[in-house]
Amino acid sequence: MIPFDEAYRIALDSARALDTETVGFAEAAGRVLAQDVCADMAMPPFNKAMVDGYACRRADLGGPLELVDTVAAGYEPKRAVGAGQCVKIMTGAMVPEGADCVFMVEHSEVDGDRVRFARDETTDNITQTGRDFKPGDVLLQRGHRLKPADVAVLASTGCVSPSVYRRPRVSVLATGDELVEPSAKPSPWQIRNSNAYQVCVQASQIGCVATNHGVALDNDASLDECLDRALADCDVLVMSGGVSMGEFDLVPSAMKRHGLAIKYDRVAIQPGKPTTFARSDSQWCFGLPGNPVSSYVIFEILTKPFLFALMGHAYRPPRVRLTLARTMTRKSGARRSWVPVVTVGNGKVDRVEYFGSSHINALSMAEGLVAFQEGETELPEGSMVDVRLIHD
Repeated sequence: MIPFDEAYRIALDSARALDTETVGFAEAAGRVLAQDVCADMAMPPFNKAMVDGYACRRADLGGPLELVDTVAAGYEPKRAVGAGQCVKIMTGAMVPEGADCVFMVEHSEVDGDRVRFARDETTDNITQTGRDFKPGDVLLQRGHRLKPADVAVLASTGCVSPSVYRRPRVSVLATGDELVEPSAKPSPWQIRNSNAYQVCVQASQIGCVATNHGVALDNDASLDECLDRALADCDVLVMSGGVSMGEFDLVPSAMKRHGLAIKYDRVAIQPGKPTTFARSDSQWCFGLPGNPVSSYVIFEILTKPFLFALMGHAYRPPRVRLTLARTMTRKSGARRSWVPVVTVGNGKVDRVEYFGSSHINALSMAEGLVAFQEGETELPEGSMVDVRLIHD
């Protein structure tokens, strides 16, 4: 059994960014950039009026101004502003040459073609050329996972076909004679297959192309057939169940038969001790425990960062620091342990009712996870804890 930090390092060190492709910028949200995105022009590209008002020389604010033109957004001024003159201007329009301030229309007095500033002071109300960024500035870096707001950045730079890393193809396979599909009515000795569907959603939500390959039975023939199919067209295989120490936990042997070298098969983590990681020259495999909470948690803290690494992205999970509403304890401090929690108001967090790693609906109520570090058996009421959010 190895420490979780070592298991994490072994997996992440083996990851390599996949090849790249181009996508339309409007569909790029959620993808990871394989290039720097640089500004091809200044923004704004001209001195821009921040308000509706009148553009003039600041030196002339104290006297009457001759109205000589009107400038709307999207049009070039027809003339410069000279001494004692002003131009009516709309928000976003180009400030005419000669003007160094714009006063708001609400601060004006107008009499025909004469305009007077009716206040004592005003700011310039002009956004200078290049204030937001200048040509050549790096606006989005390689490895950045694109958010909806970044699509606007791509549009503003004319980057209509950004280069992004390919989405990992993930095959998901559950194992166990006790499993039936969700549409079936289980016999008293059976349970429905929930893990495969859960893992597929977890993988899809971060941008992977996930395929559910169903259930492999607890015999070598079924495992070999299912592994042949699951490995035929994937980068990463995620298996659920069959990696413990029981007589019918046959997955590690099946991995080896299919050219996957096991790097570790026990991790000092709770839940998730029997986590297995294996790889070949071109594919990777995670063997997750069969209990649904274990499967979910290990995917979140280990498989998810690995998949992001294949997409060229250094994943950092969202965290908040909150106060414990009640003392949390556990019996043993031998392993790092993750506990599902929920916020309870006033900046506090409390343990979700949780009966162990088979308690399938505990995580549906949880908002995050709190860790007991190795050696810790108590987290006192009122202490500050890092909450790893699980719904980002």
